[in-house]
Amino acid sequence: MTMPDSLKGLNRAETESWILKALESEKPLPLDDLMAVLEHFGSAGIDRRVDGWSELLQDALMQRQDGRGVLRVLALRCVWHAHEPAFKAICAKAVELSFTTRLGKVLFKHAGFDHGGVGASEAVRRMTLLSKLEKGVFCADKTWGFGIVQRVDDFYAKVAVDFDRKRGHEMALAYAAEVLDLVPESHLLVRLHRDAAGVKSMISAKPGELVRLVLMSYGPANMDAIKGYLCGTVMEEKAWKGFWDAARKALKSDPLVHVPAKKTDPLRLLESADDHIREQFALLDALRDPETILKQVDAFEAAGLLAALTPEFRKVVADRLAFAVWGAEDRTPILAARALLTSERLGVVDAGLLGDRRIDMQQAYNRLLEGTSLQDVLQGVPARLMPLLLERFMVLFPVACVERVLALMPVLSVPVLQESLTLLRKGDCVNRVDEALRGLLQTRKASPSVLFCLLRNGQEFASVIGDDISEILHQGLDTLEWPASGEMLKAQHQLRALYESGEWLGDRLDSLNPEQREVFIAKLQSSQGWDETGRRSVIAGIIKRFPELQKIISGKPDATAPKARARMTSWRSYRERQETFRKLMEIEIPDNAKEIAVARSYGDLRENAEFKYAKEHQRILYRR
Repeated sequence: MTMPDSLKGLNRAETESWILKALESEKPLPLDDLMAVLEHFGSAGIDRRVDGWSELLQDALMQRQDGRGVLRVLALRCVWHAHEPAFKAICAKAVELSFTTRLGKVLFKHAGFDHGGVGASEAVRRMTLLSKLEKGVFCADKTWGFGIVQRVDDFYAKVAVDFDRKRGHEMALAYAAEVLDLVPESHLLVRLHRDAAGVKSMISAKPGELVRLVLMSYGPANMDAIKGYLCGTVMEEKAWKGFWDAARKALKSDPLVHVPAKKTDPLRLLESADDHIREQFALLDALRDPETILKQVDAFEAAGLLAALTPEFRKVVADRLAFAVWGAEDRTPILAARALLTSERLGVVDAGLLGDRRIDMQQAYNRLLEGTSLQDVLQGVPARLMPLLLERFMVLFPVACVERVLALMPVLSVPVLQESLTLLRKGDCVNRVDEALRGLLQTRKASPSVLFCLLRNGQEFASVIGDDISEILHQGLDTLEWPASGEMLKAQHQLRALYESGEWLGDRLDSLNPEQREVFIAKLQSSQGWDETGRRSVIAGIIKRFPELQKIISGKPDATAPKARARMTSWRSYRERQETFRKLMEIEIPDNAKEIAVARSYGDLRENAEFKYAKEHQRILYRR
């Protein structure tokens, strides 16, 4: 709904004077003009002054017992007060006082105002629909198709409708309010009802016009949707191909119909090139849902409508994106992040401020970075936007960004973690990042995603892994046994697939000494992080490359080795040896790995006595 030309140049004070004068007049209220004014000034969301105007108009309509007018005002106010549960009671009171007849009271009772699962906006919509039900009104139902209302029974609270598929069908008012749609006179279904022969003659005579009628009735639709609307009601399916070929040919020469190149993209009607663009931006300006706003802006960009924005349209885009940031950053910060990045990409930010809400871009980014949902934001934004978001954080808050991302490192998904590590290890941050990674390894708190990134990119992280990869390979086996879900479960699958890569694992085992390989394959054999088939496949690949490890798997000595005399031992000695082996595998070797990591952190390994001692101790342990 557009502002009347006579009101477009007025400021708020002048507009308020005009509204008061219109409400005090004894003449019929210019409701359409008043609603256009409210929608225009309330386009950025709730505004106390504009909401006050709407209350005055609502009171004036209630005094005149104009119930449908009251519902129009309430529908708009529900958008402004969408997050205020108490507003439903205000709506209920206004509607109850506006519909005082017996029928009105019955309709009010079944509109859902007293139903906890029905919001204020939906209750107003249902009441609006019920208030328009009367004999002769056209409607449609997904189950029964097109219908005509025959009567509304206020005693039994039912409406009787003659549907195409069921004559005289009675529906409870509460159910009718939920499922029925009202159908205007210009709709294809009404045209079929009034002149079925005339509509069907358009199949051969005016195929292009028939498709235009479908688009006018249902809005933009692709080929499959148009086929669904026409086949079975207007034509048989066997006639579709010939009809569509003729219709498409006719529509390509129609300047007021946009025919896309792809069959899956929708056809849409155009009034004129300029009018169509203006109408699209007016629709964007009326949107109040952040996700819908972003989808529409993306669609505009894909259609090339944002390539050269006029100041008027640029303001619309900036204001809607500002509204998306404002409306989403508390509830759905992922959408707020998308809106911030989109506004910068489109160049609609002025001096660091966005839209008529004057959203401070730096503060908005800071709230995202410091918020409790940073992990969800990084993992929830589209993959193409995630690096851009990290770069913005690094440009605006480099120190805080590094610390926040490092704190989240164990729980980040593999794609986000890889992108984060690549970005954070640039410049002066590499030492801080590597220190954090070494800390996770030393404390054995590295997650499957961290270990996957380190193992997969061994050369890049050589300063973190060091010259002994055995410990990180063992940690990888341990993390495969962790209970996991979501992104961590995906990371486990990726890590397991890495181990199952025979060539990759063989190259890593090549760098180990024989004792380390034996310990690794023994640990692999007892690991619970595999299904039996997968474990056997990995072990088979290792044995193929290192045949001497067969004795660890089979428990049989090497056939080429000289046979030793069997040694006898008591049960007590056997249990002592079992306990010694358990301590060796579960306590002494892990403790030694920590000692090596700590010693490595001291610096130069050539003159590092602690490191040399720890490595010598490791060789002794492996020999045992």
